[in-house]
Amino acid sequence: MRYASPPNRPVRRRQRFRTAIIATVAIIVLSLVAFAPTASAASSNFVVQDKRCIEVVDDYDIRTTARDSDIFVIVHEKDDVVAQEHICKKLEATLNKVYLGAAAKGKGAVFAYLVVEEPSEGKNGNKNFVKNTLGVRTFPSYLYVSKGMDRYSKFSDHVTQLKGGDSLEMSVVETFVEDNVGFRLGNDVFSIVFFDSVASRFVSYGDTAPWSSDRIKQRILQLLVRFSTIVSFKEPFSSIGKLYNRAFSMSLANGMDYSEKQVKKLQKKLDLKKHELSDEKIHEFQQKISILKSFEEPKENTAEDDKQIFIHAALHLGLAIATLLLIILPAAGEETEEEEVINAEPVVAKAVGGDYKSTKKTS
Repeated sequence: MRYASPPNRPVRRRQRFRTAIIATVAIIVLSLVAFAPTASAASSNFVVQDKRCIEVVDDYDIRTTARDSDIFVIVHEKDDVVAQEHICKKLEATLNKVYLGAAAKGKGAVFAYLVVEEPSEGKNGNKNFVKNTLGVRTFPSYLYVSKGMDRYSKFSDHVTQLKGGDSLEMSVVETFVEDNVGFRLGNDVFSIVFFDSVASRFVSYGDTAPWSSDRIKQRILQLLVRFSTIVSFKEPFSSIGKLYNRAFSMSLANGMDYSEKQVKKLQKKLDLKKHELSDEKIHEFQQKISILKSFEEPKENTAEDDKQIFIHAALHLGLAIATLLLIILPAAGEETEEEEVINAEPVVAKAVGGDYKSTKKTS
């Protein structure tokens, strides 16, 4: 009985090579995700006046507010209002579109602050409540209280405290807020430092001939940014990435002075119509101007900046080559399919012993 023979050596080599390529692609993708550029905030320039932090004092206030709404609470001592002012001002500066959009998606929260008060004559204070019930030991502290509380609810079932004590950076606190309430505080104008470095190198080549070596380098840098924006879909990175991509494309099409002309045009329009535009539209203008200025007034790249550009370019090139090889090389099943079909049924040899014996007897 004859069955299918195992794949020959060339087939096994191709299978191992294909497996290695798949592993390489996975490693490169993970590296690109791990080292993906991030958006950094600049400053807020205007304030929306219809959002305020409220004060909560005790058990009753928190339970009442958390009956129907999630709450973000800043717990601080009376003489330390820095954290409260920072968060509450960022809340006031948050665009209405962002604030209301989170509420429409079932997210959002009431922002509140609780000032710790020691017991004194005629006053019970709330320090015991803060320490024993809320579990807060250091100040300032930041709590997220989920809605659905009533007079019988346990605070431990509803309160999430940001760990880290009083040494937390405000960027960490703002990330904690964003993770829980569904939007980022403030109306900051963002930039992506890595893309600014690429823009600086891009502009340094100046206006180039269509097929010159410098134009090819500019095309490579443009593609590097375009591929980098594919890695992350998180806001504000995604929407800002589109603005960078457009700036690179338009600079190649219209010359390196395109950004300077656009900045002047947008700034003039903003100055003339600032009182007529909505807060969202003003923020949109400021965001575009900020990105275009990274081309108009490019930063001076350091050796580390150029190193990061090279690393990202190498990773993207490796991913492209590995993906191409993965497409070209057939899968193991495709290589052995024909051989398996031929040998799918066992071949049974016919018995010839009887004829041989009869011939021998007659001889």
